[in-house]
Amino acid sequence: MLGELPFSTVLEIVVCLFLAATIAYCAILDRKLRAMRAGQDGMRELVAELNAATQRAVGAIDGLKRASEESGEELAERIRRARGLADELSLMLESGNSIADRLGRADRPAMPASSAPARQAARPASPRDAATAARAASQLLEALKKKSG
Repeated sequence: MLGELPFSTVLEIVVCLFLAATIAYCAILDRKLRAMRAGQDGMRELVAELNAATQRAVGAIDGLKRASEESGEELAERIRRARGLADELSLMLESGNSIADRLGRADRPAMPASSAPARQAARPASPRDAATAARAASQLLEALKKKSG
């Protein structure tokens, strides 16, 4: 059958077959390119969303840094006040112990007259010392009430 057709017709049939194969390949290639473009559009959207999320995260981190600094400053202030109160309480305790020692010495029975230090310890406290002791005791009591309350 092909032997009866002229060579130019056979050549045209072969060219038509190649053209058909080329058209089919171009259609397949076109579908793949469209899918790739759609994927690029999706990738662009994904990158834009990722960029927005990154910006929000940076803002949140900055907010956390500010909050941390403020909390640190507040904590430092509380520690400073607590140390001051601890020092004040320590002084009150020393004063209270001193007053208790003096009151304890005032309540002891007198030692023999031959001992000079014993005579000084047996001396009754002056009204001024008693007032100071009472004031220190009330301050100590108030501080302890504040501490426990």
